[in-house]
Amino acid sequence: MAISLTFCTAILISLIALSCPYRCTSHPRLALSLIHSKSIKSKESPKTKVGYLRSKSASASSLDNIWTTYTADIVSHVTPITRQAAFLANISIGDPPVPQLLLIDTGSDLTWIQCHPCKCYPQTIPFYRPSRSSTYRDASCEPAPHAMPRISHDERTKTCQYYLRYRDNSSTRGTLAEEKLTFQTSDDGLVSKQDIVIGCGQDNSGFTQYSGVLGLGPGKFSIVTRYFGSRFSYCFGSLTDLTNPHNILILGDGARNEGDPTPLHIFQDRYYLDLQAISLGGTVIDTGCSPTILARDAYDTLFEEINFLLGDVLTRVKDWDQYTKPCYEGNMKGNFIGFPVVTFHFAGGAELTLDFESLFVESEDGESFCLAMSMNTLDDMSVIGAMAQQHYNVGYDLLTMNVYFQRTDCEILDS
Repeated sequence: MAISLTFCTAILISLIALSCPYRCTSHPRLALSLIHSKSIKSKESPKTKVGYLRSKSASASSLDNIWTTYTADIVSHVTPITRQAAFLANISIGDPPVPQLLLIDTGSDLTWIQCHPCKCYPQTIPFYRPSRSSTYRDASCEPAPHAMPRISHDERTKTCQYYLRYRDNSSTRGTLAEEKLTFQTSDDGLVSKQDIVIGCGQDNSGFTQYSGVLGLGPGKFSIVTRYFGSRFSYCFGSLTDLTNPHNILILGDGARNEGDPTPLHIFQDRYYLDLQAISLGGTVIDTGCSPTILARDAYDTLFEEINFLLGDVLTRVKDWDQYTKPCYEGNMKGNFIGFPVVTFHFAGGAELTLDFESLFVESEDGESFCLAMSMNTLDDMSVIGAMAQQHYNVGYDLLTMNVYFQRTDCEILDS
């Protein structure tokens, strides 16, 4: 049984051509293991965690930009953070390589890290210090009037400065730099890539725990379009399973573009999809955003269906509010077998199915659960967040302009 939320109008997003300088080049497959953000706050001591990360990158400096002659499977498994409902990738920066945990974000372009000394927020692993890296250098200031982030030339320091503010008002400011990034291969080897443009964050606020952001957007400063042939994929398991080792991000030619495709549109450096069943405006797909955010009409329609199923059976929590606190008393591990799934229907026939785990998030005390969606109060844009993408492999091909959805067990793809 599925909840049908069909509207008469599907608004198409106007296409902007993507310039890809590496259109005819073969790009190695880079597979990054994803790290659950809450796992970096586990009972394992920070010293032990850092020791593990260092052991994975200690020998990387000896490779010094050597790419294998065959198409390498490059891995650094990603892990979820339940508090924010997002995934982190372990990538080492500089020479000697310093392991850093970066939030995977398809909603922004620039990859940046905190550069000590800075106005920094606390992070759980050692800071990257550019003064200690032999491969750090300032990047040139290329004209980019419409790009994210905003950049400007500082006459006093003769450096290129950037400023980026996200939708939730978190922000990063600093110097545009070039550095060596080191990735783990699928056979536990290491591969390094020189001269990757990153942001060296010197004034950062609104973030927590992780070292920075891995920008996988479609714009000028994205490592996807600059270095990895405009193809990538990721497979997310459960956001509540901190021990799952099979969440994976793949960059380059080996990206898993399988399943049903839907047309991809790029507008103002964001990925848009035609979500015909729910969205009255454009729909952004964004791994850096935790919940799914819906335009008001779509949210109201979906909420009415869900509340019809639960409202007469469960008690609403105190201070219950339809738009800000749609929560119910009870345990998510209760018997919700048979609860109808919500299916997002995209142009071209692709579908994204949300089961109970993808629709709701449990409170910290485990005594209530809330709808893992919110209403967009700013405009008519909808955003498909990380919660809705659990148990899916999602592949992006910016050359054919398609996104692929395949419901799967990530362990199968990681074997």
